[in-house]
Amino acid sequence: MSAPTSAVQRLNMFWFLVLSAPLLIGIAIAGLVWFGNYTASIEWLPQDTLRTGAMGAMALMLVIARPLRNALLAPSTIAQRSVQTTTPADPAGDTAVFKVQASMFMLLGILDAVSMIVIALSLMQADALLALLNGVYTLVLAIIARPDFAALLDATRNQLTQKG
Repeated sequence: MSAPTSAVQRLNMFWFLVLSAPLLIGIAIAGLVWFGNYTASIEWLPQDTLRTGAMGAMALMLVIARPLRNALLAPSTIAQRSVQTTTPADPAGDTAVFKVQASMFMLLGILDAVSMIVIALSLMQADALLALLNGVYTLVLAIIARPDFAALLDATRNQLTQKG
């Protein structure tokens, strides 16, 4: 029983769409600083401190990304998780796709937390270089932490059939 290609493609698209947003925001901040002459009204932190702290947080997230993914996206964990939907159930009865998608967005929220904080600090400090670096970091994070959605869907379906 293999995962439907459309579900896997949709999950991959969402994965990279969410984790590519910081690069687009970084490009916008860089454009604002370089071409719009945007300057920070108050410097909250010295630039070196800001960049060092941001790089440390990014490095830490890169290190813990895979173990975090393995913990949150374990098929047994996903099968136990309840999913609340406002739409009627899938006619095929494929709750595995809903559960994997909900779990994926939970992981994406955690992975994107550092990026969003760095974006806010980059905008407050008018640091275009840090904003661009954050965008590249998030794309690297997307590649490093990306799960194999086809195998994950199959394993989750197996867990749900054993459970039910």
